[in-house]
Amino acid sequence: MPGSSTKPSIHIDRDRFEVKVDNRRIMLTFMEYQLLNVLASEAGKVFTRKELLSSVWGYAYFGGTRTVDVHIRRLRSKLNDIDHSIIETVRNVGYRFVD
Repeated sequence: MPGSSTKPSIHIDRDRFEVKVDNRRIMLTFMEYQLLNVLASEAGKVFTRKELLSSVWGYAYFGGTRTVDVHIRRLRSKLNDIDHSIIETVRNVGYRFVD
């Protein structure tokens, strides 16, 4: 059907620090992997940008919350998440991993 899409299959191997999308291994930076891991660990939960900064970058991170947006954009690109069916933006709040 034109304009329709299906959600890709995502597998996170936490023992090997690997991510596969539709059985293809994708290369993520450490921070991208950590960000995906945090979001996927509580699928459906909305994480604020500040929560993600604290969980992924650590409490001592002094950069802006836009850092999260940049990494989400890169992560979506690598996951081929064009329609945001994997990582959803919750406007003015943050992000959630769609289960």
